Amino acid sequence: MPGLRIDIRRISRVLVSLTAVAVLGAAYAGPAAAAPTTTGTCEFSRALCLFEGTSYTGARFTVSALDPVVGACVDLVEHGWGERAHSWINTNSRAALLYVNDDCTGRPMLLSGSNPAFTFPSRSVFVY
Repeated sequence: MPGLRIDIRRISRVLVSLTAVAVLGAAYAGPAAAAPTTTGTCEFSRALCLFEGTSYTGARFTVSALDPVVGACVDLVEHGWGERAHSWINTNSRAALLYVNDDCTGRPMLLSGSNPAFTFPSRSVFVY
């Protein structure tokens, strides 16, 4: 067809981007499912890993924003994680905000770095 040009480099970049989103999962599109873990690690970059047990044990919930500039509010209750988190590892350079309400409102608890034990009635989290 006249005038039809295919830019293979552009298609490759798009496929790589789509694959990265599919592999990591995104908070805006839906966080990664909780998975049993005993290693206490968060091997993802720019992600927040919440752990069911203290000292980074038990099931893990990993979440990051689809657009890290804008960020995203994630309803933890909707994903079965309301008030379940008892330790965290945040590999993002920006702090996540943990809320008692399920709509990311009210006074937040800042989650930067890591914390092996905390008690906070977590119902939503804002991540970047």
